Parts: sequence; structure tokens; C-alpha cells
Amino acid sequence: MYYNLDDFGKKVRIIRQRLNLTQKEVTLITGVNIDTLRKIENGKVIPKHETLDLMSLALKEDLNPLLLKYRIDNYSEFHEMKNKIEYKLESGNFNDLEVELVNFKKLLDCNINSYFMNLINQLLLSVESVILKVNYADYDKSLLKLVDAMKITIPKFSLSKYKSFAYNNIELRILMNIALILDKIESTEKSLELLEFCMDMAEYNQDIYSKLCYNLSYTYHRLRFHEKSLYYSNLGIENCIKHKTLSYLSHLYFRKGVAEYCLGYNNYKESLLRSKNFSKLLGQNKLTDMLI
Repeated sequence: MYYNLDDFGKKVRIIRQRLNLTQKEVTLITGVNIDTLRKIENGKVIPKHETLDLMSLALKEDLNPLLLKYRIDNYSEFHEMKNKIEYKLESGNFNDLEVELVNFKKLLDCNINSYFMNLINQLLLSVESVILKVNYADYDKSLLKLVDAMKITIPKFSLSKYKSFAYNNIELRILMNIALILDKIESTEKSLELLEFCMDMAEYNQDIYSKLCYNLSYTYHRLRFHEKSLYYSNLGIENCIKHKTLSYLSHLYFRKGVAEYCLGYNNYKESLLRSKNFSKLLGQNKLTDMLI
């Protein structure tokens, strides 16, 4: 479910200020981490039910039904198209992306609120960035698309000041993709710096977590830090299993197998076999062929 988190966060801030409470005071009363409170007030995270219960006591208003008032429409169609595009990205089927992009743009003709339109435009620019990078190897234009996508919700965003902002799940995904492009046009070390920052910002239950683990594992492999590569592949596998998400298990077991091979471990073939089996199960044909 999607919500207008910007407006909900502003409303929570107004309620807190009306009671003459600082964020630190709310944290002391509720036990809710101050970074979590900041993210909620800045519209960067969907708060958990338990968190809203705790905050409701301090703010003297039930925040759970309040959040429901900021639920947005047109979600199901958007979610279906978003998942279709993400599946193509994760399975390496980039050829049909431009067709999906045309269908996705039709959502902009619907009667939707401005917050939801921002989400769609961010995803559109992100997909256009992938097309420029993968199909045309135009890394500079690809980077510009991602920066434009970020500025939709963070108008003052710049790469020189990226650590100054808080990020929601979609913004973290954009920043992760920026990191991957910087590997091509600047340096692997700069790419790693951004990926590590994204990892620090990501919540353990966010779907981007396993993708970050994969990209960190691959980046450390390229830098020949194979222990680190193995660490992040294992961390990502653990996350996928705990949250019952299969889509990135094939990629993570692949990185695990490569790291084990580079470290001289005898069980690397077992990891690669698991990667192959998951990729076949998930229809990731290019990865399956490469593994075989």
C-alpha cells in the first residue's frame, strides 16, 4: 500500500509542535529512535503499526487511523506495472523495457494526485536511465536521468552533498543506481562509498536491502576483497530467507559461490548449483545459461 508520506509526516510534525515537544522529547517518552522519528516526519518511511502506537501516546492522537487518511489510489495498476518492470530488470530482459515504458507512461494520463505522480515520474526516469546505460552505454545521460529523478522529491539534491539527506525506499534505489553508474564514469571506490552509505540508510525489511547486498558483494569482488564479498552475499541470502523473498536469491548465491571459489573453499559448487536452480525456477534464463 502506498501513502502520501510527505503530507502525513508534515501532519505528525504539526501535532508534535502544537504540544511544544521536541523530537528528542518524543524519543525519550516513547523509546522510538530519533532517526526513525525524523524519517517519519520527513516522509521517508512507512511507519510500523507498533511505532505509531508508541508515538500516539506521546502525541495524544491515534496515528494509525490518521495514516489511513493519506492512503492514495491507483495503487494496484501501478504496483503490477512496477513489478513487471522490476522482474525484467532482475532477470536481465532489457530488450522489452522500452515497450513497458510506454505502457507505464499511460498511468500519467489517469486522474491521480501529485504525490503519486511524483513516484511514477521517478520510476520512469529510473527505467530510462537503465535503457541508456544498458542498451546505449550512455553513462553520462543515464546519470543525469537519475539525478533528475532524485530532484523530484529532494529538490536540493547533489552528488557533492548526498550525505545531507534522508532517503525513502525509492530514493535509495535511485542512489544505488547512481553508485553503479559512478563505477563506470568515476571509480569503483566512489561507487563503493555510495553503496556503503545506502546500506547504512536501508532498513533490514526493505526490498532494496538484498539488492544492496548483491551490489556490495560484486563491488568487493572486483576490488578483490573476497571475504567482504562473501559476507555481503551471506547477509543478503539471510535477508531473503527471513523475509521469504526469492527474486534475488539466485544472484546472491552466484556471488557467494564466486567468493568461495576465490577464497579456495571446496563448497563453492554447491552455492553455484543453488544459484542455477533458483534462476531456472524464477525464469532468469540469461543467468541460468551463464551459470551452466
